Parts: sequence; C-alpha cells; structure tokens
Amino acid sequence: MATTAFIRIALAAAIFALAVAAAMVVIDRIQVDRASTQATQARSDFSAVARYVFIPSRGAPTVTVVDRNSDLAVGTLDPGLVPEQVVVSEPTGKLVALDGVARGVSVVDLANGRRTAIDLDFAPHRLIASPDGYMVAAADLSTGTVAFIELMRTRVASRITGLSPIRDLMFGPDGAFFYVAAERLNGIGVVDVARGKLIEDISIASLRSSDSAGLTRAPSGRMGYVKARGDGRISLLDLSNFRSVRELEVGREADKAFPTGFGGYLVVPDNSEKTVTIIATASLTVAAMLKGAAGMSTVYSGWFDTLALVPSAMERKLLVYDLDRLARAPDIPLPGAAGPGAVTPDGAKLYLALQDASKVAVIDLQSRKLVRTIAVASNPVAAIMAKSFDVCH
Repeated sequence: MATTAFIRIALAAAIFALAVAAAMVVIDRIQVDRASTQATQARSDFSAVARYVFIPSRGAPTVTVVDRNSDLAVGTLDPGLVPEQVVVSEPTGKLVALDGVARGVSVVDLANGRRTAIDLDFAPHRLIASPDGYMVAAADLSTGTVAFIELMRTRVASRITGLSPIRDLMFGPDGAFFYVAAERLNGIGVVDVARGKLIEDISIASLRSSDSAGLTRAPSGRMGYVKARGDGRISLLDLSNFRSVRELEVGREADKAFPTGFGGYLVVPDNSEKTVTIIATASLTVAAMLKGAAGMSTVYSGWFDTLALVPSAMERKLLVYDLDRLARAPDIPLPGAAGPGAVTPDGAKLYLALQDASKVAVIDLQSRKLVRTIAVASNPVAAIMAKSFDVCH
C-alpha cells in the first residue's frame, strides 16, 4: 500500500508539473500574441511622418509605407483612389493623393488612416506642397486652374482660374506666393495665395518662344531659376521683389536647373547633348560640363552636398557626380527603370522607385552603392518623403 500510494503521489505531481508548464506556454503565447498585435496596431499609425517613405502604386489604391530606419515595408494605406500623385505633410500628419480623373483630392490622416474627400469643380493633375507643409496646391495645367488647400482645416482656402495653360509651377519659400509659367503670360506669374489672385507678371524673354519651362528655387528661398527648353539661358529671379536679375548661358535643350541641397551648385542635365553642366552659384560660372546619358529627367544631391545624382531611366543606372572633384564618379546600375525618388533629410540615403520592378532601390550615398531593394505594391509611382535633403522641385 505504501508503494502504491507513493506511485500515485508521484504521478499526480508529474501531471501537476506538466499542467503548470503547459499553462506557462499558453501565457507566454498570449503575451507574444499581444505584443504582435500591439506592433501591428502601432504600424498602422504613421503620424511620425519623418520616419517613413511613402510609395504609391499606379495599379491599385495602395500606398506602401517603408520605415527608413530599417528599410522594411511596415504597412500600407488606402487613399480611396488609385494614386497618380501623392504629397505628404509632416506638420499636419496628412497624405494628399489624386488620381488625375476625379474632381477632387483625397486626404488621409496618417495617425489613423481616416480619409476626407475634398471636392473640386475640376480634375487636378498636379499636386505641390508648400515648404512649411500646411498648404497644398492642386492644379489642372491644361485649364490654368489652381486650388489652394489648407491641410489643418482640410478645406479649399482660395483658388485661381482663367490662367492660360500652365507649363510649370512652384511655391515661394514661405508659401505666401505661388509662381506659374503659363502660355499667355510675358514670363512668370506671381499669385497671392491668400487671395487667389495674379498680382505680378515677371517678364522673361526666353519664355515667349518656348513651349516648355521649368521652375526651381534656391534652398535659401530668395532666388528662383527659370529654364525654357530650346533656349540656352537660365533666368535668375529675385523672389523677394519679383524681378529678373540675371541670365546664364547653358544647356539649350535642358528642361530645368536643379539646385543642390546646400545651394552650392546648379546642376543642369541636357538630354539632347547628353551632358550635365555644373554651375557654381557663388560665382554664377560654369564649373564643369560632364558626360551625361539618355533619359535624364531630374537631379538629386546628398552627402553634405558633395554628390549630384542623375537617374537615367533609359539606361537603368544612376549617374554619380563628385562635386568636390567636379568629376563623374562610377555609375550605380539599377535593377529597373528609375522613377521619382527622395533623399533623406540628412543626405545619407536616396530612395528611388523602380517603376517596372515593383521595388524601391536604396542607395547609400556615403559608399555610393545600391545597398538593397524593397518589395512594394506593383508599379510604384514614386518614393515620397515629407522632407528631403533636396529642395522640392
């Protein structure tokens, strides 16, 4: 009896131990599941806007969100339409999207994903954010119509109509004025944003015979640059008093002059001549004219303003220019056709949408290497950040 009782007690103790162990496993699993759920919920909150890169898809109502600290896709947003263009505001924590078809835009609260539709009486095809991030301009270039949208109140603050077809447009440095190159203007029109009224027309002779014009502004915000295709001049505008101050001879077939992030240089890619001209802004002289490639459309800069980077979509590579040496550096091959991208505010990384590869390329600008690609939703339109090392073009 004593032996039997001992065996029963031992079995009971073993069963109890197994039950406790199983309970601990369950508790641990519950804790892991809760942690996983909390992580998933945290990833649906993208209000820490500066941390993320936003990649809209041309083929679906999807914006993939990438954490730029880890270079991992951490979630998606539904903007309520198939986004043709997207801008992101850090101070308001909102994303604005249009599809080029609907008469209006969609505004997404990045803290919770809630959408607000702003109705317009025209279909906008272009979005531009003001430098401070509180205002967005939605424009129909063909009809010369622009609506200015306040993002804090999510409403149209003003609008301007009746302009001739617009070739290019940009905000001034403080968002109070808006600049347009339009067909029937003598040069560059200045719009008072608060009133939605054209208040000035800055005469630019080179624009009168051109069907294309590109506008950019210096990082300081004081100077604007106007380039008409087919004319070998860049016009410099003083944006503080709305006047043309100088012209530079460069790149007849170039579309735009791109200032670098610190403003030390203007970089001018010319697809006709396949050249890249670098202008020193301190002396306003040509510092170098270097070999380019086919299919150049934009310029990025980074790594303390020591690099200019020019994607060639046709040749599937990133042209690299060393601004310290004023020389071309080794190209970076790309596993797809480069679309629009953005440089991190510290100038350390460039993200490029690869439009035919469903990927985003990540370029380390210190090592000048492609370090990884990130899988995203099909046919990415662009890689967008609220703030970039480069001045918004």
